[in-house]
Amino acid sequence: MPKSLTELEIEGMTCTACARRVEKSLNKVPGVSAYVDFATEKAHLQLDSAIDLELVRKAVSDAGYKVGEGKPELQALKPKLWIGVVLSILAMAFAMIPQLSSSYSHWLVFAFATPVFFYVAASFHIAALKNLRHLSSTMDTLVSLGSTVAYAYSVYLIFSGMHHTYFEVAAVVPTVVLIGRYIEVRARRSATDSVRALLSAIPQKATIDRDGQRIEIETANIKKGDLVLIAAGERVPVDGKLESLNATLDTSTLTGESLPVELVSGASITAGSTSLSGEIRVLATSTSTSSRLSQIADLVREATSQKTKLASLTDRISAVFVPTVILIAIITFLVWGLVGEWTTGFEAAVAVLVIACPCALGIAVPMSLVVATSVGAKRSVVIRNPDSLRELAITKTVIFDKTGTLTDGELRVVNSKGLGGVGAASMLAYAAAVEVGSKHPVAKALSKLSSAKQASEVREVPGVGLSGMVDGLEVFVGKPGSYLNQTELDEAIALTGPNTLVVVSWEGWAHGLIELSDEIRPGAKEVVSELKSLGLSTMMLSGDAEKRVAQVATELGVDQYFGAVSPEQKLSKVRDTPHSVMVGDGINDVAALSAASSSIAMGSGAHAAQAASSITILDDSPSSIPFALKLAKRTHRNIFQNLGWAFGYNILLIPVAAMGLLNPMLAGAAMAFSSVSVVANALRLKF
Repeated sequence: MPKSLTELEIEGMTCTACARRVEKSLNKVPGVSAYVDFATEKAHLQLDSAIDLELVRKAVSDAGYKVGEGKPELQALKPKLWIGVVLSILAMAFAMIPQLSSSYSHWLVFAFATPVFFYVAASFHIAALKNLRHLSSTMDTLVSLGSTVAYAYSVYLIFSGMHHTYFEVAAVVPTVVLIGRYIEVRARRSATDSVRALLSAIPQKATIDRDGQRIEIETANIKKGDLVLIAAGERVPVDGKLESLNATLDTSTLTGESLPVELVSGASITAGSTSLSGEIRVLATSTSTSSRLSQIADLVREATSQKTKLASLTDRISAVFVPTVILIAIITFLVWGLVGEWTTGFEAAVAVLVIACPCALGIAVPMSLVVATSVGAKRSVVIRNPDSLRELAITKTVIFDKTGTLTDGELRVVNSKGLGGVGAASMLAYAAAVEVGSKHPVAKALSKLSSAKQASEVREVPGVGLSGMVDGLEVFVGKPGSYLNQTELDEAIALTGPNTLVVVSWEGWAHGLIELSDEIRPGAKEVVSELKSLGLSTMMLSGDAEKRVAQVATELGVDQYFGAVSPEQKLSKVRDTPHSVMVGDGINDVAALSAASSSIAMGSGAHAAQAASSITILDDSPSSIPFALKLAKRTHRNIFQNLGWAFGYNILLIPVAAMGLLNPMLAGAAMAFSSVSVVANALRLKF
């Protein structure tokens, strides 16, 4: 029986354990094969055609979650975040600042903490109950338990006439953990953003020729064998074979190289390429969903779904820590009760839970990230995916794309020589006059040259170049050919570098040879040198010609280089290089950026590349690359220092609290001090 593919949004997942729980429940439904991706919050299903989707929805519900209704998670988190932050600050202020204290301040703190406990922390309580149903525990369990004990005990104290309560603990704990969750959700969103941006290179509509009639249809409705018509400046919607005699295409979407390619009839064309030479006819050999660009998008989805989440570290810790703390609290209460001290035992058990309250644990990761983000922003370095910090910290190889990363990707004239008795200045003026108005990258570079001359009757010679009348002469600007002074031209070509060559000719004579190339970005050589001084090896991958790649790599001092590589080959090379960071800027780099353990995108590059990257460099300065790597290492180290501070107090003071030597008030103070220590340590990243 044929299988149908379906995707469902899953709401309510807070960790990878949730995803596995939903997946297990779905796979119990007969005729369903499911994979649940926590990164994108989607269930990917293969269904027998006879399966009722209501059974699938019920399986999700039975696991304790629900099928999403399309409301963005970030949108749902924002109001809770603002309410939690404002009310928690007020609760702490009236509870801890003597100048604000009064005989009624504890009631104010009660009022501030109550909405936080019941509204802001609701998702933690719900998740804790789900975990309890499945006899498991996560960070949510610890947050819910800590805030519930603090709130419930404080309610008991306030109605018993006591003034010292722990309401501020019940407010601060869920709020600071929610800040961390917000950062995590933003990181997960980048996975789906990169796929959307990548597929935006395929047009929504296309024109096809059916029975001699031009019809505009949705790209999704194109079938294999359809004859697709692509006008100049439009993108190719599907993979296909060129039916026209010639075509000039901008293939930078997939190759990353600014120099267009010249194709003849029968050549293969890839979706996402742009026609530069008038309307062309392409015989579709794929649908929009099976094109090479779509396959790369699938690779991106696969790569992002396999990344390890830094946030799951606290869940793994909590899986052991939470049951242990609960057990210690119960034992404490029972042991004191057996000796007749039930009140002392209750206070000691509460002290154990309060001192173990995960406030410091909750801010250990997000506090370091917030400070690191602030430090990076001052150097135009944006940390998009905090989960990558672990791999960035152990990077051994930096893999560069060439065009747009180490070079600026803009063709310009780097050398010119007059031939056949004509000076270089005069020859360039003729060339500039002919090339004005063309969208071809070579023409754009030549047309920037100043020229007092004007050309008329300009026409394109398909696959070769442009010709036009200048001062009564028919001037041709294009690829080298055969000329009356061929020997002179050959000698000039022999002296050129690995650049794009253009010949300017008229009356059968070659009167000029022009070399074009993009330039190495300022500071790129120093960056490679600095990376080597940090003990890192370097590699360059480019779709450009091997000769040009070798020249740039040699000039910069790059250790390894590979030219004429496809996006798929880049992806393979990145996967085969352990502990590597990929640096790129184009759509052709997206799959490699997503698959890399960590990645850096240049700010002027494609949105898809930025969305897929771990870090984005907004100002395009290569010097920010080593800075970003050093910041990542410092941040990663700082996070684990914070976790050490967070647990240090727990490990030292839980036994003290269990012995009744630490009342709940002192336990709350110690817990607060551990949080202050975490914040102070995180702020060290600024210096």
